[in-house]
Formats: sequence, C-alpha cells, structure tokens
Amino acid sequence: MTLANDSPGPVPQLSWIVPMYRTSAHLDELLERIGATSAVMGLSHEVILINDACPEDGAAADKAASVRPAVSVVHHAHNQGQDAAIRSGLRLCRADWAVAIDADLQDPPEAVLHLWAAREAGIDAAFANRVGLYTSPGRRLTSLVYRRLASLLAGLPTGACLFLLMNRRLIDRVAATTGGRISILAIVAAAQGRWATVLITRNPRPSGRSAYSGLRRLDKALVSLWQILRSRHFSKTL
Repeated sequence: MTLANDSPGPVPQLSWIVPMYRTSAHLDELLERIGATSAVMGLSHEVILINDACPEDGAAADKAASVRPAVSVVHHAHNQGQDAAIRSGLRLCRADWAVAIDADLQDPPEAVLHLWAAREAGIDAAFANRVGLYTSPGRRLTSLVYRRLASLLAGLPTGACLFLLMNRRLIDRVAATTGGRISILAIVAAAQGRWATVLITRNPRPSGRSAYSGLRRLDKALVSLWQILRSRHFSKTL
C-alpha cells in the first residue's frame, strides 16, 4: 500500500473515504460536489481516495491529489474489495467523523448533509437506507434480502449499508482490525452502538457497470452475514 499527498495540515472536521475501482470517469465531478457539500455544511474536510489496484483510477486519483490539497490517495498493490478499501482509508483519516461513499455517483454526496444532520449526542453512526430504481430488479431484490438479514442478525437499522457516517470510536474500531476479509458492517454490529438511519435516493450508475458480478456479490454477502453471526452472537473477535 502506498500513499500520495500525505500532507498533515490542520485536522479536518470531516473525512470523506472514497474507494475506487473503475470509477475515474466521475472523479472530477465527485470531488467538486464533495467540496461544495462540505462548504454548505461549513466543515473543513479531507478526501482519502483508495485506488483498489486499478491503473486507470490510480492515474486519475494522483492527478486529483496534485491539484487539490484536501485530497490524499492510497494505492493498493492488489484488488482487495470495497470493505478493505474503506478500512485503508479509515486507518489514515484524521477527523472525528468520517463518511464512506462510493465513487460512481450513485450515492449523491449532497445526501451527506442529511447524514450529518442525523447526528445527536451519543450517536455512533448514521446509515443511508438506499431507495430508488438504481439498478436491475434482480439486484435490488437480492440487496434488499441481504440488508434485511444483516439488520435482523446485527441489530442495525433496516437498509444499513456502506454509505455511512461514523464517529471516531467506530473509525478506530474498524482501523484496529487486522484480518484479511473483514466485513465493516460486522465490526460496526459488534460495537453495539447507537444508530440513526436516513432514506437516501440512489441514482442509476451514470456510466460503466459495477465490478461486482452476481457470484462476487453472493460471496461478499455470505462472508458478511457469517462474520456478523460470529461477532454479534458468539462474541468472536474479527
């Protein structure tokens, strides 16, 4: 793993954690909208881009970091998946709150305004509950089934997903894990904190298609559900 633009500077109020894989076409627009959203919230911010071993994304991310002081880049030597990419970003973020968001513009950065507003004393995380016709009916159905099962097993809000805002307690808990394939939702569930949830309209992917095939999605879901069971119900450390 390598890091570009590792300039300390003042500690920001919000860290944006952005895993990337085949999403460089949308990067400039994404960063513009992240900057505008942070300004509307009146927050200083940093953006940590995690290039999950995609050469095209790496070049675009490095270029963005060269002209945007708030942007840093983590390069994975090999593809590790969304959860591992987010975890790499959380290990380096400096703010007391961090938001994980996909780089393909399906989750609008402006929705973070609502996640941020959902915070209150004692809340550890605010989850997006994605709604809308953003993918095929089959993929929406399987996502719904997975999220319902995860919610029942984990005690998380209905629809909890990896578009979420989390506090420093959870950031540190995720960052401290050392295993290879670790489900962030399982780690959060094991923390047994206080949660909020916000309905967020997800957009269709503007171009390209998801890197997750049906088999990869199934594999990821089964691993996540198994880890939730182990950590939440059998007190196994991840």
